[in-house]
Amino acid sequence: MKGFTHLSVSDWFYRNRYIAGFTNPARSLYQAVRELVENSLDACEAAGNLPHITVDLKLISGRGAPKIYKLTVSDNGTGIPPQYVPQAFCTVLFGSKFELKQQRGLFGLGVKMAVLYSQITTGRPVEVTTCYDGCTEYHFTLQMDLKNNKPIVLSNRAQKLKEPRRGTTVKICLVGDYDRRLGSKSTGDYIREYLKLTTVANPHATILFSDPYDAVYTFERSVEKLPPLPREAVPHPHGVDVEMLKRMIESSRSTSLQTFLSKNFDRVGPKKALEFLKWAGFNPNKDVKKLTADEIVKLVNALKAYEKFLPPSPDVLSPIGAEELKAAISRLFNPEFVKTVTRQPKSYSGYPFQVEAGIAYGGPIIEGLCRGEGDFRLLFRFANKIPLLFDERGDVCRKVVESMDWKQYKVDDTTPIAIFIHVCSTRIPYKTAGKEMIADVEEIEEEIRFALMECARELRRYIYRKMKGIKEEERLNLLKAYIAEIADNLVRVVKEDRQKLVELMWMVVTKRVKSK
Repeated sequence: MKGFTHLSVSDWFYRNRYIAGFTNPARSLYQAVRELVENSLDACEAAGNLPHITVDLKLISGRGAPKIYKLTVSDNGTGIPPQYVPQAFCTVLFGSKFELKQQRGLFGLGVKMAVLYSQITTGRPVEVTTCYDGCTEYHFTLQMDLKNNKPIVLSNRAQKLKEPRRGTTVKICLVGDYDRRLGSKSTGDYIREYLKLTTVANPHATILFSDPYDAVYTFERSVEKLPPLPREAVPHPHGVDVEMLKRMIESSRSTSLQTFLSKNFDRVGPKKALEFLKWAGFNPNKDVKKLTADEIVKLVNALKAYEKFLPPSPDVLSPIGAEELKAAISRLFNPEFVKTVTRQPKSYSGYPFQVEAGIAYGGPIIEGLCRGEGDFRLLFRFANKIPLLFDERGDVCRKVVESMDWKQYKVDDTTPIAIFIHVCSTRIPYKTAGKEMIADVEEIEEEIRFALMECARELRRYIYRKMKGIKEEERLNLLKAYIAEIADNLVRVVKEDRQKLVELMWMVVTKRVKSK
């Protein structure tokens, strides 16, 4: 029928790439770096290797507009089996990130959007070099068939390696602008800040960045230990919907309702399943395959309403770790004081989550950043170990920071502090597909507040001790000025050695002052 048409998913994202962060050349350049680096981190951790990632950005066509850059990102990760390479880079919504699991990617879009943007702005293909088995390296040159959401393999060759190695190198050419300002900072500033903060949230990673002016920045790892990998989670009863339950039933064997629930849901054993089914008015022995559409809807509503299920299992998450976060902050910011905490796991809407926070105070780096930003409460946000640099005003972290009464923690508008907040979850509630803002979920908001309060109480004690020390020093200096004069007068009365009198009086004074 005239007026109606069908779009492939890649064609749809081609027309709506802005929602994934690919807006203007400057922001798109930043977004492309981010997507490729995150893929590399995932690949390294999956391989059990401490990430060593190199990012090379070069201007290859700078005369006249637009500027074209070549972006090359290499890692020591798992590599990709050659049969999956074309689709992994050129088929939108194809990938390994659709499990219920804590992971950096959410929609399986990232690297494809970078390739898509590269193709539509320069017409050049993506080059991928990967080694999966340690013996053979595969080189692909690929383009996207946007109308049909399929890869086009322009070339493909294999090469035996003399030295065994694993990993992947991706090269794309794209229109960008490294020097253009995005608010108060240039694109280059954002890229360097992103890479630096990535090593805060991933203290086990080393990243080398070579910029278009051949300046090399090295962000070294702070710890030599990989974090535990997050595990795939089964759905919690409070997080299921009708479509999900239908698919679970279709993929299961014919069995009783009680067995089905106890084998397929988190925190539901046979006893809890029986207890729930009696409460919800279902026959525990009914064959799950014989549930009607209305019964499935009723079952979903009952699962959501039942309040006696335990919270989701917390052991599927992989936080940064309080000590590791503290080590990274100390190495990169060298603060006068730092306190970090990792809260116990909680849940919202059936999804487990965990909040970590840190407050760093003082030191020349933080003081300089505060003066430069004109803000003495700097905020650094992270979600599933990704730094979030844009759209801070709409984020729940900023909301909590603004709502706290900092004066009760001896923090005023001139106290230089940097606040770090990390949220990890099997499902981060982002507000947009650009993954820059965490939504105002009540449970997450509360955990962020508790984490900051715990850090702030420790900071208050430190500032109190520091202020007390400063006052003691001022009092001692004042008394010191009078001791010499008093000693001169006493010498005339008691006929004692003046220097001996001064030393004796100084000892008494310092002892009395410090005892108060």
